[in-house]
Amino acid sequence: MQIEKIYDSVIHLDEEEQIGYAYYQETGEYLDYPLLLYLKKQLDPYDFSQLDTQAASEHKKNLILRFNASLSGVLNEQLFIEEGSNAEIQHLPRYIDIFAHRHDFFEIVCTTKGQCQHKVEGMENYMKQGDITIIPPNVLHYLRGEPDCITLTIKIRKSTFDRVFSVLMRSGTTLSAYFAKTLYSQHYRNSLTFHCGQDAFLPELLLYMLAQQSEKKLHYNHVLEGLLATFFSYLVQNYEDTIEFSSGDNALNERMIEIESYIRQNFRTATLKSVAEKFYLSPAYLSTTIKNQTGFTFSSILRRLKMESAADLLTTTDMKVKQICDSVGYSDTTQFIKTFKAYYGTTPLKHRQTYQQHE
Repeated sequence: MQIEKIYDSVIHLDEEEQIGYAYYQETGEYLDYPLLLYLKKQLDPYDFSQLDTQAASEHKKNLILRFNASLSGVLNEQLFIEEGSNAEIQHLPRYIDIFAHRHDFFEIVCTTKGQCQHKVEGMENYMKQGDITIIPPNVLHYLRGEPDCITLTIKIRKSTFDRVFSVLMRSGTTLSAYFAKTLYSQHYRNSLTFHCGQDAFLPELLLYMLAQQSEKKLHYNHVLEGLLATFFSYLVQNYEDTIEFSSGDNALNERMIEIESYIRQNFRTATLKSVAEKFYLSPAYLSTTIKNQTGFTFSSILRRLKMESAADLLTTTDMKVKQICDSVGYSDTTQFIKTFKAYYGTTPLKHRQTYQQHE
């Protein structure tokens, strides 16, 4: 695997960045992306002296109008993530100004060198070396790398996130609670940032992801997804205490994140009353808050966690149904089987048999 070659491709300017750099040298400004596309149509994209500013402005206006009309102002995962892939990694171009946008997929922004200007729902901050920010779907954001900046971005399909990272989603961590919230809410406006400082492992892991995507060897998609799972697990293992939440519109507050995380870790024994007491809230207030924030009732969240855990135990262990029933917090085996069948459309034993037949 040519990691050195991949690293060189990241630090050296590509063709579009070279045009942006030439424009920066000429004007002292970053080249906005619609103008870049206009210049690439010219015989000499580096000749700015003959630039027809009126025609360029009209081109930019028409491009944005077509974008808003065709995509409703939201970048679509079907167009921006390669077919057959659930994730895609690339580097943020330098000297090029990409207009603020929304997308229907997750984006992970990883700054490994220098600084990156980042606006999330109008709130501006600068990402520094070791900062990793998660942008959920439908959040307006804007990225602009400084000349010395190395920033890699990872796009992950929302449509497959829950399935691909099922183990992560059941981990009972702050990150799993955050992803659960973003997956099940249509109006989420809160980003999450890890501050990892001088960590040497994460930049190397990102380069391995980029190498897998570049070389496209057999099963590279599965390897990339495995590396991503390692990436998330490593963040939680080492930097969960550095997490910082933005304060966007309709943002889920940190208390709610803590509540969801607590429920995930204690779903076997948790009740509405016990969780309310843990966070010094009334059961009625907690119930209403959870419903408003997630769109789901407390009992439906608890049921989902128990059923997903039971399904996992059925396919990864030889435990008997009665043992699994007790393990996930049901005292009545008959009620457990009835609930499982209503949730998955089959009994626990048939679920296990079906899984074993497909192995």
